[in-house]
This record gives sequence, C-alpha cells and structure tokens, in this order.
Amino acid sequence: MLKFSTVLILMIVPAVICIYTINYGYKLGKAGNTRGAIGVIIVAAVCIIAPLILMLLKG
Repeated sequence: MLKFSTVLILMIVPAVICIYTINYGYKLGKAGNTRGAIGVIIVAAVCIIAPLILMLLKG
C-alpha cells in the first residue's frame, strides 16, 4: 500500500490538469456550449479518478 504522502505527491500533476480542465469547461458552459462543458468535465473526472485507482490497486 502506498503511503499517503506518496499518493499526494504523485497526484499533484493530475490535480493541476483537472483544475485547468474544469475551468475550461466552466468557460464553455458560460459561452453556451453546454454539451462541450459536460464532456470536458467528464474528461477532468477521468483525469483524476484513473491514476488514483491505478495507484491504489497496484500499490
């Protein structure tokens, strides 16, 4: 099992990418592109969930 500090350090890059992507989705939603915003937010969720699950299962 990975230590909490290791998981925290390894998740910094995906978290930054997720924050940027969610911000882009928010801007798409404000511009009227609702379907695009939903798609981008789904991509952001996968960007955070996939590495976390893989680290926890292999760790």
